[in-house]
Amino acid sequence: MNDREFTYKVRHLLNQGAHDIDRVTADKLMKARQAALAHQKVAPAQLSLAGFGHMAADVLLPQARTLVALLGLALAVIGVTYWNNYEQATENEEIDSALLADELPINAYLDRGFHVWLEQPSSSQQ
Repeated sequence: MNDREFTYKVRHLLNQGAHDIDRVTADKLMKARQAALAHQKVAPAQLSLAGFGHMAADVLLPQARTLVALLGLALAVIGVTYWNNYEQATENEEIDSALLADELPINAYLDRGFHVWLEQPSSSQQ
């Protein structure tokens, strides 16, 4: 016997049994079914998106505060790094401009303390 024949026989027996039920029992069953349907809780609608909606609601939302804090920390680190690089570039620009403008005395290139001299503010800034 295959599945199709089995389901046909089960359906036939259930239909026969449903016809043999007396009217009082059928009314009681109908009232019980309606009461059960009335008390059935309606599940709130959630996104499905192939399971991503449930994952977002069950996993990501409880951890949202942590995720926002980590995102803020990452943005702060990126911002500080960018600002430091900008400041270093500005300092290098001033040194390069002085070298290219030939404002440095010739002895500065020959002096062993050249790096110390470069770190001091120029006379034009004072």
